[in-house]
Order: sequence, then C-alpha cells, then structure tokens
Amino acid sequence: MDARLTVEPTLVATHEVDLTADVADRVSPVSNSPDRVLITPQAGVPVIGRATGSTISIVAPTTPTLTVTVSWRQTIDPGNLGEDTKCSASREISLPVLAANSARGVPQPVPGAPRISEFVTFAVAPANTRPDLSPLEVTIRSTGNVRFPKARERLRRWVVPMRTSEQLKYKGALPNLAYATFAQKCRYWWLVCGPVNSQVASLGSNARGNPDLDGSNAILRTLAYSQPSRWAARQGIVVDAFPGAGRNRPFGFDVQVRQGGRLLARVRRAGRCVDTPLNGGIVHRCKIARASTLLR
Repeated sequence: MDARLTVEPTLVATHEVDLTADVADRVSPVSNSPDRVLITPQAGVPVIGRATGSTISIVAPTTPTLTVTVSWRQTIDPGNLGEDTKCSASREISLPVLAANSARGVPQPVPGAPRISEFVTFAVAPANTRPDLSPLEVTIRSTGNVRFPKARERLRRWVVPMRTSEQLKYKGALPNLAYATFAQKCRYWWLVCGPVNSQVASLGSNARGNPDLDGSNAILRTLAYSQPSRWAARQGIVVDAFPGAGRNRPFGFDVQVRQGGRLLARVRRAGRCVDTPLNGGIVHRCKIARASTLLR
C-alpha cells in the first residue's frame, strides 16, 4: 500500500492548512482497506484542535519543507481478501512550503495634528499576498520625564494573534468601551496609562478584502489588554499613543511592534504638555523635544 497527502489550501508558512491522507493499494484494484491511519507532522508544528484520523489541521512551519509521517495498519497481503494477519506500515512525505511575506508598518495621519506631534497613530498591516500570520508583539516603555525611556524602565508587552484558531474565550465580561470610565479603560482596555496612554485596535477590511489603510480608521475594533487573545487581528492593528492628563505633563515613550522577532515599527516621542489660560479659556499645547519614527 501507499500513502498520498492532500493539502487544502496551498501550504504557506504560518497559515492554517488541512492535511488529508489517502492510503490505498495502488496495484490491486480490489484489496483490504487499511485502518488506524495517523498523520504526524514534524516536531514543532502546531496541530489545531483534535486530529480526526486521516485528516488534521496544522499551522504551516516557516521551514522550506514540511515533513509528515503517515502511518497505518494493513493486512500482510492486501490483495488477498481472505488474509487477516495485520502489520503496521508508514511513509514519510516532504511537502514544499511557500515563504510568507512579512507585515509592514504604515503611517496613519491624525486629522488636524502637525506631521510630528504628541499624538502618535500608526498601523501594522499584513501583506496582500501570502501574508505572515505570526502574532504581532506590541511593546511600550514610558516615562514622566522629557526624554526617551531607558531600557531599565518598565516594559509592557502585548502579543496580538492574527489567526482565528488562536483566539481564546475568557470568563470575565468587559465593560462597554463606549461608556467606560477612564479607570475602566486603564484596567481593561488600554495597553498603558499614566504619563503616556496607549491603546491597540484591529484593522478592518476594505472593499477588496485588504486592510483598510485609508487613514480614516473608520472600521476599527478596540482590543482589550486584559483579554489579549479575545480577538484575532487578521487584517493588522492600529496603535495609538499620547500623553496623559495633567497641567504640567512631561512625557516620553517608545512603542514598538515586532513579528517573528523582526522589528516592523518603532515610534518614540519626548516632550512636555501644558495647559495655559487664553481669552478666558484653557489652551492645550505640547512641545516635542525629541522624535523618532521607523516604519518598515
């Protein structure tokens, strides 16, 4: 007997695929059917859910090939229908894996704000063709001083899944973001609060099914830091960072996004915001002392 594998859809690194094994006697048109068909992918390849015998779902590896072992039980002479003595057999199959294209950092303009301001908004979007669906890692360091944060300062990390199979269910309910207080936003929704506030949202799709990057950010789902894998960001994310409240607000932050260890975006700002009286009211002004933006 011999084994063949059917892959659906095309095998692309980091994508979910179904593998189906077909084990049959290719020589004799009439033969005993095999049983206990089992598919075992190479070490380190995640299997999604429970394997159902001859079909499994996996996440394709980033290696150039995927090696799969198909094992089964058959009669010693499959062509002899009267034979019932069993033996085990297996075959190792190698399949080519297409390389995935990394996500990219994309600027997102803030309406009414100068080109370099204290309000930072940028997107990280997957490639339109064979996108890399590895999780996106968002990190931020912030400080209440007019400087870039140092390496010893607190780091907040958020790993955002892009594959729906990595979504998780949580017991606790989230407060409605539309009516959430500032304290609730800090506790449940935002990545960081204090001298600097930061939030992350998932991008929507445009009419072509690609990430909506027109800059309006009209179709966004704000993600919850307290339930980091509640939603998958298949079309990428939008990251916002801005100074916290206070009359005299020195600030500095360093926000980064990586995928598979590769740096896709790094935005740093440092400055001071003050509220000054003007014509009977209060005017909010911020002066940027240092700024650095890397999107690739």
